[in-house]
Amino acid sequence: MIYRLLGELQVVGEDGLLVDLPGGATLIVLAALLVNANRRMSKTALIRAAWGGEGEVGEAQLPKRVKVVRDLLATIGRMDDVKTHPGFGYEMRVDSDDVDTLSFQKLVRQADEAAARHRADDEIGRLREAFRLWRGPHPLSNVPGHGFRHEILALEQRYKRVAVRLFELEFGRGNYEAALDELILMTGYYPADQRLCEQLLRAQYRSGHVADMNDAYERYRNAIADEIGGDPDALLRNFHFAVARGEEDAITAALDALQKRTGAAAPAPAPARISAPVPAQLPRPAELIGRGDMIAEVKWLLGREPHPAMPVIVISGPGGIGKTALALCAANESRDRYPDGQLYMELRDGLGGAIDASEVAAQFLRTLGATRIPETKAERLAEYRTMLNGRRVLIVLDDAADGAQVSDLAPASPGCAVLVTARQRLPEVSSAHHVAPLEPLGQPDASDLFLRVVRDANVTIDDDRDAIDRVVRLCAGLPLALLIAGALRVHDHPRPTAELADRLARQGPEAFAFGKLSVDRTIGAGYERLDPPARQLFLALGLLPLTKFGAWTAAALAGDSGADPDAATASAALSQLAARFMIESVEPEMRYRFHDLTRDYARRRAAAEYPGDRDLVPVLAFRALLTLVRRAHSSLYGGDFDVVHGDVPDWGAPPGVLAEASADPLGWFEKERMNIRAAVARCAELGQADLCWDLAVSAHEFYTIRGYFEDWQDTHTRALAACRKAGDKRGEGIVLACLNQPALVASRRIDSASAVAGLERAASLLGEAGDRHGQAITLRTLAHALRRQGHLTRPLALFNEVLQHYSASGDQVGRWQTLRFIGQTYLDRGDDAKAQQVLEAAESIAAELGNQRLIAQTRYWLGQACLAMGDLDAAQVAFDAVFDVFRDDAGVGHAYARHGLGDVAWRTGAFGVADQHLTAAAARAKESADAGLEGRVWLSIAALRSAQGQFAGQLAALRQAVDIFAGCGAARLEARALAASAAVMSDHGDAAAAEAAWSRIERLYEAADLPAQDRLSHRPDY
Repeated sequence: MIYRLLGELQVVGEDGLLVDLPGGATLIVLAALLVNANRRMSKTALIRAAWGGEGEVGEAQLPKRVKVVRDLLATIGRMDDVKTHPGFGYEMRVDSDDVDTLSFQKLVRQADEAAARHRADDEIGRLREAFRLWRGPHPLSNVPGHGFRHEILALEQRYKRVAVRLFELEFGRGNYEAALDELILMTGYYPADQRLCEQLLRAQYRSGHVADMNDAYERYRNAIADEIGGDPDALLRNFHFAVARGEEDAITAALDALQKRTGAAAPAPAPARISAPVPAQLPRPAELIGRGDMIAEVKWLLGREPHPAMPVIVISGPGGIGKTALALCAANESRDRYPDGQLYMELRDGLGGAIDASEVAAQFLRTLGATRIPETKAERLAEYRTMLNGRRVLIVLDDAADGAQVSDLAPASPGCAVLVTARQRLPEVSSAHHVAPLEPLGQPDASDLFLRVVRDANVTIDDDRDAIDRVVRLCAGLPLALLIAGALRVHDHPRPTAELADRLARQGPEAFAFGKLSVDRTIGAGYERLDPPARQLFLALGLLPLTKFGAWTAAALAGDSGADPDAATASAALSQLAARFMIESVEPEMRYRFHDLTRDYARRRAAAEYPGDRDLVPVLAFRALLTLVRRAHSSLYGGDFDVVHGDVPDWGAPPGVLAEASADPLGWFEKERMNIRAAVARCAELGQADLCWDLAVSAHEFYTIRGYFEDWQDTHTRALAACRKAGDKRGEGIVLACLNQPALVASRRIDSASAVAGLERAASLLGEAGDRHGQAITLRTLAHALRRQGHLTRPLALFNEVLQHYSASGDQVGRWQTLRFIGQTYLDRGDDAKAQQVLEAAESIAAELGNQRLIAQTRYWLGQACLAMGDLDAAQVAFDAVFDVFRDDAGVGHAYARHGLGDVAWRTGAFGVADQHLTAAAARAKESADAGLEGRVWLSIAALRSAQGQFAGQLAALRQAVDIFAGCGAARLEARALAASAAVMSDHGDAAAAEAAWSRIERLYEAADLPAQDRLSHRPDY
């Protein structure tokens, strides 16, 4: 249904969400077109409806308003519904199923056809569908003005006629109780309607609610007096007085008179005399929003014709997610498919225990009219199935404990259906259809539910939208929490919504309580049903700040060995938590997480009840995480290269857990990325400095590869503070070395000058600690940082010292990287042949390691050496090899490959190809926060523009490079870009600008205290 008029005017998108409607005249124009759907409307009629006349305002505004309507409908793909009839007006052309008023009329016609064929079930079914299209007593209730008064009155009269007809048919079957709630609703809408009041009184009498009749009659009498100033209907008055006096003969006479007037067949005089009771036990559902597709799915399953396999439908999910509301909504809307009645039973007692199927069967037998209840369970179930044989009965079993309870109560009659809700999946129920487990509501639906609860109580809270959004976020999409929050806001009125938000945030799940509703009790009911190991794991997980957890987490909390029997118990406990929806599955990651409110519940309960040492729980988990981080890092290079670890011993992890970290280390890091960051922060708080810094530095290579510079800086800054607080000099030195790595400096999060100072401090600390491996990493990083500032002589000396440290510590990756940096330094000095020789040695080490990423990084610089020597063919081969490795890479490797290919292309005159490569490389480098590469790409773009004879483009590219290098502290490259700019400006006669560039270069040299041999000459080759 796209257009809804039977209540507030609503337009529904394909995603089931309501479209925000305009107000004023535009809304009236839309309403007029829909009221007259599939009929041409003249401009005059539309203007009269919207503006009350044919003035100039309407003439000028109508096309604009129609355009607004079309634009609105275009957002849901329905713009073409509005047709223009030139010279006349407009038309809303739609299918009958798209507009609820047209669907209502169609369903009534179908009911008439069914009545003519004496098909009572179909007649009732169509009338009920038509009746349920209405969402309130008055159509178009949100459309201003009185332009549709006659159409609205006509629709309301049809609504009342359908209701009266439907109820009369139900009465003919003796279904008085089933019609009561709807009659109460209708007489509330139309209190002065004689026929509806008459039906309400009859239904109340027939279903034994005699005490309620007096209030119903008085409401009718007062409404008649207020609305038309008349007296109640005489027959109705006689019936009321006869019942009030308890005069059976007078009651019978009054009923006979009413029957003659309505022309309905006389039913049995009282429910007690009905030979075959028709149960109607379904409660009214709670407010339900955002489950339209799931309701449709369940209704379709319930609406199928009888077949040999009786349907069992299971709706599962955590407590408070809305399972019961969904089941009852679908069941109530499917009642006409089960004319022999509907049974309902909550399968838990007041203390949360499971009710035995024998007791449930006994209660159902009494409802079905059994005169004797057998003693044994087997006899009761047999009698229950016998009484359901050949009938069409819907059985709703709410909050099932397990599949056995359901299987016992599922009859074999193909005309019946069983609808089950449960806090766990029930795979043991044979041939059941499992609806997808319910998930939290999205933000729009959650806001709608909260606001609807408040507005239904006639409270307006549009005072503070931010506070409303905050309350809704705190409910975390849990329908129960949203219902409670709405009720609390109504109860608190007129206190501000912000006060409620503060209370909910401060008190957590305990604050979500109103009357019998309680989030805390609902989560607690699920907790109490767990086995002892699952309870302990639930509490332990509540003590961890992890965003997600998996099998490794449960195993770590159980013991220190995968062979430990407790580890198997922990795995089973984790599975039970997931099966009972106490934690949510995160697919396809094979991880789990808490719902926000459940996490808060677990944390608070664990703080009060956890049986062991609460501070030990995170330490156990983080030691296990460190072991896996180390394994993943090692798998990146095939060994513990280019990293230094602390003295924390490895955890005896289960083989499967280790295998996951080894098989796809980058993928594993992605899954655990936020956990690593949270663990570092928590370890710092707990004073676990050794765990803290080892976790941080063991992950730094992952941060480098994926460009997660914020994570890198956050974890290492926290680890540095933890080391200094604990007096851990070695840890401080190692963290400083990693915190000032070139990639992080290039991301502009670390100042290059402070990086050098930090690295000098790190080298001193590690020298004092006698850690040669740590010294190697630190001195190599320091040499690279100095090289960025323009130094060449000292970095070469440091790199050669570093090689000795790496050789002594057996770190082949460190040797490879140092040789690569030496080769790059020779390129900076213009010693291209020596650079090529050293880079070839680095490539040999990378090949021995068998790491394609290291090989590709080396070949990029070999390609640059070949370009410097003019060997374009060799350069092309090198860059093609790099591209093959990084062709589909989402990171910066792809940018390096495209940069090299672009450099070759412009030199060979393929300017278009070069432009494509270099533009793509610049964008990817910027996206990956590699400012050094981004600036060098702009230098290449400047060279391309020079080759194309584009002076302005060349100069603009050089200025871009200068700005980038200045921003990331790459003084050497900034000087190179400035020198190139000076040469270009000098060649074009701007000597002053050229001298200004050289003055800036001199200031850079002075700031870096650069020796003369490391400085550029005054007139370098471009």
